[in-house]
Amino acid sequence: MPGLGEILAPLVWLEIGDVSRFPHAENLASYAGLVPRIIASGGRIRHGGTCRNVNHYLKWGFVEAATCAVRLKAYRDSHIGRLYQRLQPAKGHGRAIVAVARHLAEASFWVLRKQQPYKPPATKQV
Repeated sequence: MPGLGEILAPLVWLEIGDVSRFPHAENLASYAGLVPRIIASGGRIRHGGTCRNVNHYLKWGFVEAATCAVRLKAYRDSHIGRLYQRLQPAKGHGRAIVAVARHLAEASFWVLRKQQPYKPPATKQV
């Protein structure tokens, strides 16, 4: 996984525990606190900040991994680097890093579920 090294990989693996307790990858991302709150009233939907009652160690681990992956030259031209570069000008550094961290959380769900190494998503050919 991009950004997960000798220290963060065991932390993430131990904090997730048994991956089968999460029915979907989105549930793991929500457990880690990487999903924004949705505030809806009067037909208007607004995305708020992330929740506070989450696994803080897991959130920290994924955000650190995302920060490392975005700054490493090896991943700048990969899917993760392009995701960050696309979101950063409009959303800012913080929200873009959390979006990359969410991608890493959902990818780690599939890596642990399928017991296969990380494969970046296929890019669309134009």
